[in-house]
Amino acid sequence: MDHSFPDPKNTDSSTEPPDAPADLSRTAVAWALALLAGVGLATWSAGSDRQSRTRLEQAAESTAVGDSRFFTIDAPHPPTLVLGGTPLVLASKTPEPMSEARMRLDAYTDDASFRLYVPLERSNGDTEAGGPSWYIKAGPSLFLRLTR
Repeated sequence: MDHSFPDPKNTDSSTEPPDAPADLSRTAVAWALALLAGVGLATWSAGSDRQSRTRLEQAAESTAVGDSRFFTIDAPHPPTLVLGGTPLVLASKTPEPMSEARMRLDAYTDDASFRLYVPLERSNGDTEAGGPSWYIKAGPSLFLRLTR
């Protein structure tokens, strides 16, 4: 049996183990820094979203498309609609067919239960006889005219 030790001068350099602890520690530090940067970025993003929550959660509903709050006059006691402290009255009990995409959101009733619209083609000034008027959605593509 040969109990001799190999000569360090004759050893092949490819059989030596690489400097593993130094490489692994550098890799671990790089991953830890990347993780820390990712957590910092996520924290900053969440904080900036929280500060601008009202702007981010505000939906632009400028037309009557998708409004499913229908006003019915067939109910035994239809709700009284109030705008700016003044009650609104129905100008006609017959709903008018109108394009929902052409109706522009103008106001909400005081209790915010209904949306009031005006046709896109006109403003809601005092240019008409009888003063300003609004339309309330009575069904899909059906609107009732309201005045003060």
